[in-house]
Amino acid sequence: MPNLKPLVNNNALYEDFKEEIERQVNVYGRSLEQAHTLVDVHRLQGSIHALRRLLKLKEQVNGS
Repeated sequence: MPNLKPLVNNNALYEDFKEEIERQVNVYGRSLEQAHTLVDVHRLQGSIHALRRLLKLKEQVNGS
């Protein structure tokens, strides 16, 4: 995890990273609204969950 410190401690870069993650969450959320099968719903929910975990990357890397 020490290799990620430059990313999470550079505020401008990390904010851009978070914006992209949030944009992807929105895309998956729209797809979730249109999902037709339970398999698709579960897959999309898993993708959103993984992306939201990435939003907590700074806390994980810095141990907060």
